[in-house]
Amino acid sequence: MSLYRKNIDHGGWFSFNATAEEWKSEYAEKMLDYFFTSSIIERSFGGYTITDDLLITSNINFSGVKDKSVLVIGAGPSSSLMSKQLLDSYDYVFTCNHFFKNNFLSGTKINLVLIGDEVDLKSPQFLKYIEEYSPIIGFEHSARRTMLEVLDFKRSYPRSFVYLTRYFSRLGYVARACVLARCMGASKVDFIGMDGFKKRVHLFQKGKKPPRFNDPEKFKQQAKIFYEYMLNDLRITKDNFNNLGEYHESSIYTGIMNEVKNEAN
Repeated sequence: MSLYRKNIDHGGWFSFNATAEEWKSEYAEKMLDYFFTSSIIERSFGGYTITDDLLITSNINFSGVKDKSVLVIGAGPSSSLMSKQLLDSYDYVFTCNHFFKNNFLSGTKINLVLIGDEVDLKSPQFLKYIEEYSPIIGFEHSARRTMLEVLDFKRSYPRSFVYLTRYFSRLGYVARACVLARCMGASKVDFIGMDGFKKRVHLFQKGKKPPRFNDPEKFKQQAKIFYEYMLNDLRITKDNFNNLGEYHESSIYTGIMNEVKNEAN
């Protein structure tokens, strides 16, 4: 399993799109051009900023996230532990994709949603949610969603932005949302609902099958790399980064977070 992406137009088992040096010097813009076209991003999103770990458009001010707490919610079985009291204990709540199909989340204020190409942007259920709760919507690169679709959506819903994280991996949107929150300056980032595929339970889409590349041991390796990256590179403190579903019966990642934190000692 490689640490870095080998080819810009191929996926696979890797954890980073590029090294920090390559990312900032050329690779972030290379990805932007390949998937979006930087000149269009300049015109439509007011430009963009590149750091060692993130490319993000300039049209939305995320300074309010700095030094705040963020909860990231995924669709894994451990998210059944969610409650209003839990969500209210955080300053911001991030989630992803078909969250609006979950009975609890469909009636809950979410601050930021990362939307992948599997989501129909014209879904009445999705449009009803964003009209009522006005979350910020984030788009990353996609092999299936065109730049024109993103631009059309932004015209009708300006609270949209484009981002690319140097970190990627097959852990999915929960991990990248954690990275995004930390890159925005969040001092505390917890997550729930990133459990692997031990049980075929998907809290956003009933009956959704595990991905064809499902490999528990490789997922565990990537989880360890993700945790180490958050702690060592993005320098979040151990007490302020937690997997709230780590010991849920459906999680394949039980004990890994504690192992990484103990190694950091």
